[in-house]
Amino acid sequence: MYKNLKEFAQSKSFHGILVGISIAIVVLIIFQAGMFVGYRKAAFSYRMGDNYYRAFGDHGPRPFQVPLRGGFIESHGAVGKIISINLPTFVVTGPDEVEKVILIGDDTQIRSFDTTVPASNLKVDNFTVIIGSPNEGSQIEAKLIRILPAPPNMEKLNRN
Repeated sequence: MYKNLKEFAQSKSFHGILVGISIAIVVLIIFQAGMFVGYRKAAFSYRMGDNYYRAFGDHGPRPFQVPLRGGFIESHGAVGKIISINLPTFVVTGPDEVEKVILIGDDTQIRSFDTTVPASNLKVDNFTVIIGSPNEGSQIEAKLIRILPAPPNMEKLNRN
């Protein structure tokens, strides 16, 4: 059919094969580009889904799909009403109705509005905000105690 390579290279069959291979390569490049873009979009979406829980306060997927009802109790502070006092400790109950024992140390600051007050100013039914750290006895060692007016919807908070 073809006597030499030069004749074959100039034939319509060779040009058709080259055009077909070129089209196949272009199609594969476009397909690969689409996969790359799709992978990037899917990876972003996946990471956004993972970070959603951290960004908006949920604890995210549960280990072994076991629901942790109510999450963990906050251990570095408390907000709520004083229900009993036995200095140097007192007990606070907050909107979650969990009682937390607060330990007042020598370096604890107790403030009412902008005034520093002594521990004797703490009274049952005072609304407080406490910042501290947990100790071995499941108490919160207070660093700062703030006495505030009770919020107007405290009863509603205690029911939820």
